[in-house]
Amino acid sequence: MPQFSCNLTSLARAVRVAIIVPAYRQPGLLIEALDTALAQQTEFAYAIVVVNDGCPFDETDQVCREFASANPNRIYYLHKRNGGLSAARNTGIDFALAAFPTLQGVYFLDADNRIRPRLLQRLFSSLQDAGPEIGWAYPDVDKFGFSEFCDTSGRYSTLEHLFRNFCEAGSMAARRMLDAGVRFDETMREGSEDWEFWLQGIEHGFRGTHVPAAGFRYRRRGESTLVKSERNYSPILEYIHTRHPRLFDVRALMRLEAAVSRRYAVYLPDREIVRCMTDVDDGAEEIPVDALVAHLLHSLARPDYGRCPSHVIVMDSALFDQLREHSLLKAVLWSFERMMLLCTLVTCSVALEGASSERGAAWQGEVYPLDLKPAETTVVGDAHVAAVHAQTLANSLGTRASGGLEFAHEPHKPYREARLVLRLRLCGEPPSLRRGAIDALAYLCAVAARTWAHDEYGSWSGAQIAHYRCGVAMPADFYRSVHRVSSVLPLSSRVPARQVALAIDPRHSVVTLAALVPFVVLLHGQGCSVHLAGLGSGPLSWSDDLHKLFASIIPLPLSVTTPKPAMTNRDAYLGTPIPRIIDTDCDVAVDTLAGFDTVISVENNFAHGLMGRLGELRVETWALLGITQSAGQATEVVNACAAFEQAYQTIVVLNAKTLRLCRALGFPPEKLRRWSEVEVSNDDDWGGCLPISLPAGFASDLRASDRN
Repeated sequence: MPQFSCNLTSLARAVRVAIIVPAYRQPGLLIEALDTALAQQTEFAYAIVVVNDGCPFDETDQVCREFASANPNRIYYLHKRNGGLSAARNTGIDFALAAFPTLQGVYFLDADNRIRPRLLQRLFSSLQDAGPEIGWAYPDVDKFGFSEFCDTSGRYSTLEHLFRNFCEAGSMAARRMLDAGVRFDETMREGSEDWEFWLQGIEHGFRGTHVPAAGFRYRRRGESTLVKSERNYSPILEYIHTRHPRLFDVRALMRLEAAVSRRYAVYLPDREIVRCMTDVDDGAEEIPVDALVAHLLHSLARPDYGRCPSHVIVMDSALFDQLREHSLLKAVLWSFERMMLLCTLVTCSVALEGASSERGAAWQGEVYPLDLKPAETTVVGDAHVAAVHAQTLANSLGTRASGGLEFAHEPHKPYREARLVLRLRLCGEPPSLRRGAIDALAYLCAVAARTWAHDEYGSWSGAQIAHYRCGVAMPADFYRSVHRVSSVLPLSSRVPARQVALAIDPRHSVVTLAALVPFVVLLHGQGCSVHLAGLGSGPLSWSDDLHKLFASIIPLPLSVTTPKPAMTNRDAYLGTPIPRIIDTDCDVAVDTLAGFDTVISVENNFAHGLMGRLGELRVETWALLGITQSAGQATEVVNACAAFEQAYQTIVVLNAKTLRLCRALGFPPEKLRRWSEVEVSNDDDWGGCLPISLPAGFASDLRASDRN
């Protein structure tokens, strides 16, 4: 940090805010910026610190000297070797902190921008009125040159700030954040250094506050540093994500999403309420239909990130309660979310089978291409569940007919409609479920259309406003840019336990689960929340007495849109068949499992191929071997795992025979773990094989950010 020696005047001792103005080239524009800085109308003393960043133009030095000479004790002129915009700002920050003992805020003014006379007062008053968690105050952006108004209003969202920088560099930073050590990254010289600066503030537990009509004017030119960086933004994004791994960890994003937004709006027409939630285990906010419509229409006109849920799902309350009681609600909502990525409209009929000693769930379905009209594919009132993206509903408002249910073609979705069947085998007598979800969705659309026709909505369409922050928020906004996944299965942000998923093959689920009971009990004993995921073909089944062992049960509707590929001679590792994974199934499975701390493949050949990608997402990957009893099957199971051994961090063996097979096939000894103390005492083969232990994990702690 540079050392500054200052002879303080009485005015300097009273300075509450410093305006930092980096100067490099553009001496003519610098004059305009300094004129507007001097014209500030404030109730406190402020100073202007101009930092000449080694500008090669003599005119820049001349402008700075003349302004400083004409405004003693108001403008302070610093000259340094060229180090970039970040270095110039840091020099100004350090000088201001050393020179002005009563300093409370620092405002950053670039030399080509302007500020209106009351901006400094408005931003400073906002910081003074805010709590200690507020680290900066940011304005709307009124662009001139190429004219446009960027509305940055709405509640500040840490989640949105992680993937979109809506806080302009022309904001005021509170001294408390600067004293915490937040500074501009001087290695960033290609743009977005201000975004990285605010992200540092987030990591220190601070957040921003919006100040409307503050008076910030941003010069938008045809060519600038920002325009240049926008042409090739990928390296900047990659650097920022690498610089802040704790912020962008997938599990940290998942917890933050649950804290600040709601993903699903479940409309229960028989009760005339909407339940808004992200994870079903975190509870739901109940609102009337009119409130959901208001959130939807507000999101189209004004920024308010995360207020309106992105997925609208209609079902009867009896079905909702049954799915929740049997730990299936999380998986059903997730399955609809996945299908909505491919289809404009998703409908589902539920087939309840009679009472049985076993429970089960299985998906079937068809998808219909774009060249079929909705009337040819949709039987009105004939479904138990209907689902559509909230943005899809919003896009139809201006063209909606007086009745019926019809949505415009969405180019990014390959299918018009999916019609699913969910077959459930539950304990007890099956409840009576009412159809009519499509009629209820049509009613919801009609309410939205009538409200949209009112004068207070739609009036923004004629204004010259950048609506880049408007619209319904989607999980892909933040997950895709960082982790290349379109979404993540929501997991409770309120459960402190380690989240563990058992990935089993549905074809052998009953036998597999019976053998897994002691292992699941062991995981519970180590403080884990255990979930059951069926990855593969066939219905997922489980005995009634195992229901309470799992926090959720997740049968996935794989290969609904794409037929399962036939096996070929190439789909075998040393003679052991390995099923081919089509891209859509792989994406669904990875997105489903990406939010877990640990994923355990239970002799599941389908799951093997996912573990490499999950490891890149910092998921702890395990394989569990030794359930299969016959020698031939045991060899195939271990051999299939050997093909993907490098993707696993831990391989748990349940018996000595499996351990010998693993050693024979060259599994690294440090990966092998045992779990049965009884067998160890009776078999010398266990020598050197350590017991399993759950690691501390990679999940990031964002307690401060979760409150934002």
